[in-house]
Amino acid sequence: SSGINAEYGDYFVDSVNLSLSKMMVIIFHIFILSLFSNSLCAQSDVAPEPAASSLMSEVMALKEQLREESLNLREEMLSLFGDNQSNLLLLQVIDLIKEVKEMQGLTQVQGEKIEGMESKLADKIEDMESKLVEELEELKTKQDEKNEKMESKLIDTIEEMESRLVENIEDVESKVTKIDNKIEVRRSEVRLISQQKLTWQNSTYSEKLFSDYAVDGVYTGSGDLWGLNPIQHMGGNQRNSMLIIDLGGFFKIHTVKVWNRADCCQSQSLGVSVYADEELLGGINEAKLLYNFQANDQVYARNIYLKQSIPNWMNLREVQVFGTGPYGEDEVKN
Repeated sequence: SSGINAEYGDYFVDSVNLSLSKMMVIIFHIFILSLFSNSLCAQSDVAPEPAASSLMSEVMALKEQLREESLNLREEMLSLFGDNQSNLLLLQVIDLIKEVKEMQGLTQVQGEKIEGMESKLADKIEDMESKLVEELEELKTKQDEKNEKMESKLIDTIEEMESRLVENIEDVESKVTKIDNKIEVRRSEVRLISQQKLTWQNSTYSEKLFSDYAVDGVYTGSGDLWGLNPIQHMGGNQRNSMLIIDLGGFFKIHTVKVWNRADCCQSQSLGVSVYADEELLGGINEAKLLYNFQANDQVYARNIYLKQSIPNWMNLREVQVFGTGPYGEDEVKN
């Protein structure tokens, strides 16, 4: 009995050693094949060449053979050890080691793929950022060019408007200067300045021979004082009777012409004094048809006064005032 047990024990030890040796060989093969598998999986993104394809086929065949050997070894150990729980646990550990290595290989492959995807994504993002920056710079350049063109057009328009405005101003100034020159020539020309101006007198003979007839521009030799050649005529022969002619402006007086009535009674105007405002120009002291009263060089007036200084009539055919202007009083004072 003891001899049989010893023999069985030796046989058991030899079987275990043999099984362990086979297992070590298988585990080594698994490790080597895993390394080859990982190396090939890392190159799986590249199109396989014929040699690489053949190597892959051989690796797959070895893996299949290893699997068969593992199964055979497991069956052999089961038949050898029976239902020994520790041996079953060892087999399970071996299977787990193999699965863990396979998972490690797959994880490494996936990690490399993820790294590749991240790298590609980063490159794409960088490329998109670069394109976006270029497009923004291009848009900015175009906008700057457009702004410069608009600014240039605006400046040209403003300059053109300024030029036209200056031309218009110069044209207006030229026209104003011409008008001023004409006005100055007109003002400096000695001319009739009393005709059809406003008049006033103390009284009117027969309420018909008004003061306005003294400046109506009619002074013919006709004696028709009630029709074709009406005259100015006071209502009585009182002293201080007065005829006033409003010149309508401040004029430099040159000459005052007094036309006496033509039909008769020229002596009724004796004693009349002629004033330019407060400046005495002369008086009527003889009977005749026309009297000329010339003013001094610096006589300016707004009104011409004809005053009767003695108790006598005043009946005149026409009163004509000649002068230059009108002027502003400040011009005369300066």
